[in-house]
Amino acid sequence: MNKHDVVIAGAGPAGSYLAYKLKNQGRDVLLLEKKPFPRYKCCAGGLSKKAYDVLFSENKNIKSIVEKTTKKGLYVRDNKFTSVNPGKELIYMTYRADLDNFLVKMAIDNKTVFFKDNVLIQKINRKENSITFLEKNKEKKVNYKILVGAWGNNIRFNKMVDLYPFERFDLSSSWEGPAGPRFSKYSNDHSLAQIMKKYPGFVCYIFPKSELITAGIFTSKYPFPLVWKNVWNDFIDFWKLDKSIKPHYAVIPIRDPKKPVARDNILLIGDAAGLADPFVGEGIYHAFISSRIAARNIINFFKEDNYDLASEYNKDVDRNLYDVLKWARVYEFFFNHFPNLSFWAGSETTLGIDVVNSFVTGEIKYNEVKKIINLTKNRFLGKKSS
Repeated sequence: MNKHDVVIAGAGPAGSYLAYKLKNQGRDVLLLEKKPFPRYKCCAGGLSKKAYDVLFSENKNIKSIVEKTTKKGLYVRDNKFTSVNPGKELIYMTYRADLDNFLVKMAIDNKTVFFKDNVLIQKINRKENSITFLEKNKEKKVNYKILVGAWGNNIRFNKMVDLYPFERFDLSSSWEGPAGPRFSKYSNDHSLAQIMKKYPGFVCYIFPKSELITAGIFTSKYPFPLVWKNVWNDFIDFWKLDKSIKPHYAVIPIRDPKKPVARDNILLIGDAAGLADPFVGEGIYHAFISSRIAARNIINFFKEDNYDLASEYNKDVDRNLYDVLKWARVYEFFFNHFPNLSFWAGSETTLGIDVVNSFVTGEIKYNEVKKIINLTKNRFLGKKSS
């Protein structure tokens, strides 16, 4: 039976980035993925500037997979169009398949990080620290010292390791195809956010690539409203998109902050830990942050005797992300209860636009209320003095 220091289940952004952070630490890492690579995955395909900056600091070649960078936002509230130009880069457009492949290539070196794709996990034995999976219809079994769950919204894995830290789920759906006649005039430099009065709590979006666009719908309302297909039909009709292309659906797990994301020698990162942004549904940035936290604690585990891995990781995640995600819930609450007012404030007022853009770029975190207050003061005093 093969033995590995760390086995990571899932080669999405969280799992691959963690493998990359561990590959120069002298540890034997096995990265497992259920889909064959390169894999196609239809999702928004946009990296917020704060997520892009994380990768750029590690590997400047990330620029090679960026299809387009948008500096303008197009906000549509019913039939009111507002174009916003903050004068700075906001979202870096990339196809998700390209991003995943880039991250896997960053991680694997076949010396310390080994990669197996197209595998199906069958069993995890927590007593003997083993994981059994099918590879090319052959059953294989490996031992681990640490097991990391990074398999997105595959809650089957969470149940196998008896770590289910979710309070609820957000729902997202993505469609990929040509821009169509109505959005084409915006597709060079705008990303879109749109709400419709008849569907409160739903946000529609379009992220343009070089040749195609990714359109989608997101809601943090749970249980999911039954009007989902109606929203899609109206959205596609509004922009005259190709109805023959069917959207892909995905649930986004949201963590119950009272529940742990680690137990014994098993850690959860990214979506597997429910660490997506409950306000906008973004998962990649917090996937990177939780992977950094996991890497730090895994390194400490192998350096220090009697290191309480699960306890330290849980505390580290809470210390770095609890308050941020708690405040994200506050914004989510206001949007779901006052969607029209919230969208207006964030897209049609100067202060609101500044705050929202600061969230996207990472200049202000959700919980940095003092920075928001100072921004408000500066805006107010600037207007007064002028």
